[in-house]
Amino acid sequence: MESVVIRYYRPSDREGVRKICADTSAKIYTVKPKLRECMCNMYVDYYIEQEPENVLVAEEATSGYICGYIVASTDPDNFIEKQKRLYSPLIRKKRAYLGWFNSICAFVSAKLDKLYGGGFHINVAPDRQGEGLGAKLLTSMGVHLKNRGVKFMYLVTKNRKTRGYGFYSHYGFKEVKRYFLGSLALTFDLDGLDEKIKKYL
Repeated sequence: MESVVIRYYRPSDREGVRKICADTSAKIYTVKPKLRECMCNMYVDYYIEQEPENVLVAEEATSGYICGYIVASTDPDNFIEKQKRLYSPLIRKKRAYLGWFNSICAFVSAKLDKLYGGGFHINVAPDRQGEGLGAKLLTSMGVHLKNRGVKFMYLVTKNRKTRGYGFYSHYGFKEVKRYFLGSLALTFDLDGLDEKIKKYL
């Protein structure tokens, strides 16, 4: 297994990050080009275009293969403004229902950002999952956010039955709010980061 380094995003990483985003989406969205594009518009394009300083990638040390990423926002006002003006309309042109869904998610995220800060999205390439890269990326982003004065990391997950829920619970995330269709907001207090640094970095 090739060693992996976690580093800050470069513009040349764009297609690698977007490919992982599309490849790891639900199967219905991974085949058709327009749907793959929607997934990228929804989950990574804002971050790599508007807040690239808050994007980390996992890169194989010798091959340069981008095998994971984590993105976060530290500017909730810019996030909601750009989602309303740019990304949701762009997505609606391809698939109206996904554009409206993105608008709802952006609204929820903006409110959570005001409370907790540190909203993030993370993915690892299918061929590198199960190797601990998710925990390394998550911890590295925690260090980055804490250095910027952020107190918590948070995300919204579909429900308690997902694989992601188990991963985040094991890491130390706690439920703070329930939303529509059983989705849950989970937070991690960055004061507990030292233990994770010792374990994962």
